[in-house]
Amino acid sequence: MSVATQLGLTDPDTDLLGLARLRWAQWAAVDDRLAVTDDLMDLPAWIAAAADPAQADRVLLALAKLGSPTGGDDLAAAGALVWLLVPGASVIAHRLRTLTPRIDEVVAGQLWMEARTFGWQRGHKVAANILANTRKGVLRDLGVGEHLRASDLTWYRTRPVGPDALLWNHLSLAPEDVDQAARDLVDVLAEAIHQGLVTTHDCALLLRLAEAADAGGTRGSRRGQQGLMTPTASQAVAADLGVSARTVRRRAAKTLDVLSRSCPIPA
Repeated sequence: MSVATQLGLTDPDTDLLGLARLRWAQWAAVDDRLAVTDDLMDLPAWIAAAADPAQADRVLLALAKLGSPTGGDDLAAAGALVWLLVPGASVIAHRLRTLTPRIDEVVAGQLWMEARTFGWQRGHKVAANILANTRKGVLRDLGVGEHLRASDLTWYRTRPVGPDALLWNHLSLAPEDVDQAARDLVDVLAEAIHQGLVTTHDCALLLRLAEAADAGGTRGSRRGQQGLMTPTASQAVAADLGVSARTVRRRAAKTLDVLSRSCPIPA
């Protein structure tokens, strides 16, 4: 099983996800914050490439309001919001998997409750807050509290990252594929985002460059910081984002500099 399976959010043509797709145009016509894509299925890619993180957050806030009992009370909208947060919730479930064999079920239930009860009236940083509250709720339900500091200091200090967590899409963090290097990377990026040193979009850009460098055979190259700054990688990412390669390299270089100075990966 998986978090998405537990929530019934695996098929874009049936159940809540299918209903959300059918209602997407109607929602967008009423709330122009949602008028950013023609199809709900295109929303993750739009959020990942959004130049303004605040605009992406407004989209999630619109869904939170629409899906809240104090807003539109539309279960399909709540399903759409939860679907966008499943990658981050899946990482939480994987990290807490030793606490119970039912971890996917527990995380799924808590995620749904947090999405439905999110305080949209004064809300912001929707994904990060819902995921953080999901983790806290799961730990509380499983009887894990402050003693986590003593038993697992690394996890105690870890901060959930939201899609905005769509960051997780770039990391391809399926539970069976996560290795120590990926976990170390997530911890470094999460802490940098938590401290306000970089944004999720800065980190997503680096991961896009890493994917492009790998696909272009430049990963590990001594030129351009392990291939991240090579023309092959930067031009590929620039074409996807509709910006210049120079802009991509400049933004990535700034992020790498911040990370190297403030969040070095332990040897």
